[in-house]
Amino acid sequence: MSTRKLVFENDRIRRYQVFGDAGQLTGTDDETILTPEMTNAATIRSRLQQAIAANTTHLAKTTTTNAENTAHLRRVTQQNSALIRLMLELLDTTEGT
Repeated sequence: MSTRKLVFENDRIRRYQVFGDAGQLTGTDDETILTPEMTNAATIRSRLQQAIAANTTHLAKTTTTNAENTAHLRRVTQQNSALIRLMLELLDTTEGT
């Protein structure tokens, strides 16, 4: 069974030395520490991927009601806000996305 020993850490990464079963050094392992901005970007990207399916479904309808169109317009506005946040790297929050 291999073991790891922490040898370096800052606000972005943790670096470990990895040791094999016999205690010999077999390499290093870096672990990225996620920032809130990185987590927010991943959340926004996930929401945008889901939006593709929702938009395709809405566009496939032959008729829609005013309520459906109003709800879809709200979702499209949120999607646009999400894209703007990603493009401008305004990732301090996911509000409005």
